[in-house]
Amino acid sequence: MARGYNALADVLRTADGVDVNRLFAETQQAVAARNAQRQRWLDLIAYRTTQPTDNVLQVGDTSSIQMEEASEYGLPQGLRVTGDFITMGARAKWYDIGAKFTYRGLADMSSEQVAAVTNAALEADNKKVYELAMGQLFRPTNVQFTENGVAMTQFAFWNGDGAVPPTYNGQSFDGTHTHFRTSGAANVQSGDLDEIITDFRSHGFSAETGTQMVLLVNPVEGAIINGFRVADGAAEDFVPAAGARFFTPDHLLGQQPAATWGGFAVKGAYGELLVIEDSRVPAGYLVGLTSGGENVGTAPIMLREHPKLTGLQIIPGPNGNYPLVESYFAHFVGAGVRQRGAGLVMQITANAAYAPPASLAL
Repeated sequence: MARGYNALADVLRTADGVDVNRLFAETQQAVAARNAQRQRWLDLIAYRTTQPTDNVLQVGDTSSIQMEEASEYGLPQGLRVTGDFITMGARAKWYDIGAKFTYRGLADMSSEQVAAVTNAALEADNKKVYELAMGQLFRPTNVQFTENGVAMTQFAFWNGDGAVPPTYNGQSFDGTHTHFRTSGAANVQSGDLDEIITDFRSHGFSAETGTQMVLLVNPVEGAIINGFRVADGAAEDFVPAAGARFFTPDHLLGQQPAATWGGFAVKGAYGELLVIEDSRVPAGYLVGLTSGGENVGTAPIMLREHPKLTGLQIIPGPNGNYPLVESYFAHFVGAGVRQRGAGLVMQITANAAYAPPASLAL
């Protein structure tokens, strides 16, 4: 009768001697860490949901609500917040990518090679979520979709579709109001930023209401915005972020903006707008967004995921002894607009009609 221990050679190992089951466990941990961290900026502009639609109260006017003198015998007047509830939809789909290894392939690969495949899959998921969110920001049209036989609408930001934004602080609108605009000039002007700030404030998004305005720009526009000065006719001076090297003969009154926001390096501030350069933003566009904090109902975007399988999933292969063999990554995700007034895209062009960038067409 054979006696003794199972040999170490019975366990499948990579070329540098690492147990592949340990690699699978480490991959699961990496996926869990990515789901916990996410992209910080997306956490600040997106509200997470697991439903295809949400009934969302668009930010409206509460200035007419007044406290009344209390009566010992009567009941107070009932409080009723006016505003438009809109059923905001968000399509979502399964996206996946294979990280498939053969039994022999794993034996010939080093652990670094296996980890490189995992990192590539995580980056692919990160890119897909970013593209879905950015594509929604730039899309000027509403989209009809059907789930389980029910027709739904994925709305864009206010786009002149006939819907009337809620009145705020005495400012009223009509059904032609749009947040997809053109600048009327070939280069960005300080007045373009003024227009974005004024519009956000007219909808109730401002520092006074606890909202941070953010402007995402390509470095092409960022270089021009860097030179906006009151002395040259701008309404505000562009102020570089903390840590930036700059020279000025004048004195800075107040504080410089923080060096980072949402994981992005902040270039500086123009009035209430934090200006963030990102080469992934197409040149020729300004993207204005507002944030009231992480995962709040006034977020411009809603990110939809599966109700049970939230975040990126690693699906083990059919070989129970070695789940890394033929494994793959999957994510059920989609993005839609939540607050129609919390985002504004301006195309820098002399053309009168807005056209979304072809690179982010969904």
